[in-house]
Amino acid sequence: MLSAPLRLIPAVLLAGAALNAAAAPPRPVKVMIISMFGAEEKAWAEPLKLQQKVAVPGLSPLHPEVRCNTDDVCQITTDMGKANAAASVAALIHSGLFDLRSTYFLVAGIGGIDPAQGTTGTAAWSRYLVDSDLAWELDARERADGWSTGYLGINMKTPADTPPLHYGSEMYKLNEDLVNRALALSRNVELADSEQAHSYRARYAAAPANQPPQVTQCDVMTGNTWYHGELLGQRARDWFQLLTAGQGKYCIVAQEDNATYTALKRGADAGLLDLQRVAVLRTASNFDRPPAGMTAFESVNALSGGYPSALQNLYLAGNPLVQDIVQRWPAGSGPAAAPAAALRKRGPAYAPRIMIVNMFGAEAAPFIKGLKLTEKHRVPGLSPRYPDVLCNREQICQLTTDMGYSNAAASMSALLYAGGFDLRHTYFIIAGIAGISPQHGTVGSAAWADYAVDYSLSHEIDAREMPQDWPYGYFGIHTDGPGRKPRFDYRTEVFQLNTALVDRAYRLSQRVMLNDSAAAKAYRAGFTSAPANQPPAVTRCDTVSGDTWYAGETLGRRAEEWSALLTDGKARYCTSQQEDNATLEVLRRGQAAGKVDFSRILILRSASDVDRPHPGQSNSDVLVNYAQQGGFEPSTANLLITTQPVIRHISANWTRWKKGIPAD
Repeated sequence: MLSAPLRLIPAVLLAGAALNAAAAPPRPVKVMIISMFGAEEKAWAEPLKLQQKVAVPGLSPLHPEVRCNTDDVCQITTDMGKANAAASVAALIHSGLFDLRSTYFLVAGIGGIDPAQGTTGTAAWSRYLVDSDLAWELDARERADGWSTGYLGINMKTPADTPPLHYGSEMYKLNEDLVNRALALSRNVELADSEQAHSYRARYAAAPANQPPQVTQCDVMTGNTWYHGELLGQRARDWFQLLTAGQGKYCIVAQEDNATYTALKRGADAGLLDLQRVAVLRTASNFDRPPAGMTAFESVNALSGGYPSALQNLYLAGNPLVQDIVQRWPAGSGPAAAPAAALRKRGPAYAPRIMIVNMFGAEAAPFIKGLKLTEKHRVPGLSPRYPDVLCNREQICQLTTDMGYSNAAASMSALLYAGGFDLRHTYFIIAGIAGISPQHGTVGSAAWADYAVDYSLSHEIDAREMPQDWPYGYFGIHTDGPGRKPRFDYRTEVFQLNTALVDRAYRLSQRVMLNDSAAAKAYRAGFTSAPANQPPAVTRCDTVSGDTWYAGETLGRRAEEWSALLTDGKARYCTSQQEDNATLEVLRRGQAAGKVDFSRILILRSASDVDRPHPGQSNSDVLVNYAQQGGFEPSTANLLITTQPVIRHISANWTRWKKGIPAD
């Protein structure tokens, strides 16, 4: 696995903490502050005297402890991005270390602000959380005639169409009474500011951008990709209006909040917390678009002076709510009686030999039927659409996470920390459909991956506003353009799987006969070269992850170059999907907690469609009409067909496989 060096808590210590937690009653919490990185954490730690430390299995290795004070105010730092946020919050909820049923949660972090709604230092309480990533995308230069942007809703025909919320994490509305209370308590707070911020905001011609910061109510957009500029800023405004039916007011952009809320919602569904007690505060460290006379790229790293003030204002604007909760907490009161399901003692852990991980029902169906997965194990914290882990008599099990980063990380964390499973010897096979590069496969092909690369953790400028010599508008965070390798600040950017295990899976499955369809045969005939115009086959090439479902020549090329850049040329991109880096981050943390063996993970992605057009086909057509490629039914069937030889071999030779990958 490629990543920056990590400070890991030894598994034996975490296991000991978990055992102690089982003996001790859960710690009560009045307020849980949720920060995303160290500087946000520091804003609260000293003034609130958060000196009590509780190690929690499954948290980020950089922030492995929850910190509390004598007033029962606590703080968790999730680490940055969707995968980290959902993984940390779900691990907290299912740790058994805290009683969160009466807890108020305050998500408090910095973001970029729309100058039409505020200025640097502004503190905004949110009513709505909208995910910017869960969409289709073409490079803006390849969009269809009449489209204002290259972004549109998944399965929609134009950017003006309102998509159905199939993922369940696209949009959330918070408790309006709590928002109003937080706003009333903090509205007159004097916020921090700086001379540098004052000087920079003077470049904007109108209020509120050129005015001092204030506390306000407006809403947050969340997504892994840091967009910037007038065109993507306008897309954010329009997208927010679509998903909230005109009720939300976009003003500030961040990366984590929909993922955090997804994990909290799962906890509420399990009876472990109250979702009406969640507040989100974002303070503006920068603007999301430039002032007049400055290009979008120039403004990305402009010294706007907002960062120090934004950090200070998290505490200044958020602490009145925290103190109001503490001061009004009834003396001697405790939470209501625990629901039986929430605190039920579990029996002996069930030990699967293999855990199949699918993302939605059509991927799961062939496995459920073909492997006769009739035993149901209910797991608190799984998706309400897929609340059970299914198993058979051979101890082969299957989990459906639901789609996208937020769902994948939340479900996998629930499995590890609330599922009642012993997964230390389990082999995980992540099996789902994807788009494929026609340079490495065709509709129906099945690809085993050695590398999973995050496509989404980057800056983006609309191609119409980027520097003229750039190939596309994406570039690494804290870099100065495409082709520069970024620091791995998130530690979820790249994962490498066990080469020996991938070797074995590929050899066992490479000669299977894959399903095909008449529509797929007709579609691939439009390509002029192999493998795109050949029947589907099992191959071995690598995958990129991201909630945004991209297509087209330009973004397909970007995926190739990005994968090579982040792996120093080792990864060979071929498939794109929406979950794998989030799933892998939870499993990596699970290894640090002594829960799983990361060397026992496989990824298979089968191609439901291609990621770029054949000669004579438009870029927009390959995206909008992807279903006409005929790949959906054969690709879902080919997941079981390809993995079945591997499943059979492991199960039939379990005595040897339990110890590790056996010799041929």
